[in-house]
Amino acid sequence: MAKLDWKKLEQAFRREHAETGITLLDWCRKKKINYNTARTRIKMGKIDHEIDHKTDHEIDHDISDEEPCNDAGSGDEKCAKNSEKNCANSAETKRIRGSRLLPPSNAFSQRNTHAVRHRGYAKYLEADNLMDDASDMVLFDELVFTRARALSVTKALKGMFGDLEEATDVETRVALYDKILKAEQALDRNIARIESIERSLLTLDVLAETAPKLRADRERINAARDKLRAETDILTSQRRGVVTPVSDIVSSLHEMSNSGRLDDIPEE
Repeated sequence: MAKLDWKKLEQAFRREHAETGITLLDWCRKKKINYNTARTRIKMGKIDHEIDHKTDHEIDHDISDEEPCNDAGSGDEKCAKNSEKNCANSAETKRIRGSRLLPPSNAFSQRNTHAVRHRGYAKYLEADNLMDDASDMVLFDELVFTRARALSVTKALKGMFGDLEEATDVETRVALYDKILKAEQALDRNIARIESIERSLLTLDVLAETAPKLRADRERINAARDKLRAETDILTSQRRGVVTPVSDIVSSLHEMSNSGRLDDIPEE
């Protein structure tokens, strides 16, 4: 069987899909290609742009010209020659981000590290699936898990007490008493952990209810302050130029020759 050039096949499918709207399954049946393999090799991205200017006939002709590759030495040489021939024209075009010829329309913004937000811890654990699962968990999941552990310890204690009743020698009973003591201590820690998580969840609920109230109170205080300032400005502007009896007395004293000083009044 000839070795398939999946890049050319992807180009052919994208062009035919843009023209006829054919699905990948129907296209694979038409081309007699394994659908499961094509589904992993052909990426269904945006197909509004043409990637190549070749016609479907030219692409099919290039695919049919592919020579089979086998495990023999001559077959490896033929595969190498075909690979060099297929990649001869690709060097003329500067590729962007892997095998793309066009820039992505939904590229990440600069310094966006959402995809690697767990890189600080994930590099110490060789289990990416654990980090993915942990990112989807919340505090309530820990509460359920801790309660499940408490139930597991309780079930184990029940079995230990049953074994204790059936034990006859002293050494076995001492070992069981030690296990029971440790299990009860673990149960106490789990119960304390459950209480702590319950308090944390209650605190989060209170904060969720309190935050809108605090914002409303802040807005109300700001509105009252602005209203008081506006009323003060109005009263101040209305009292400008108002003459009172005290103002008349002060003006009369200033108009006197001695400015109202008693020591300058002449004696009679």
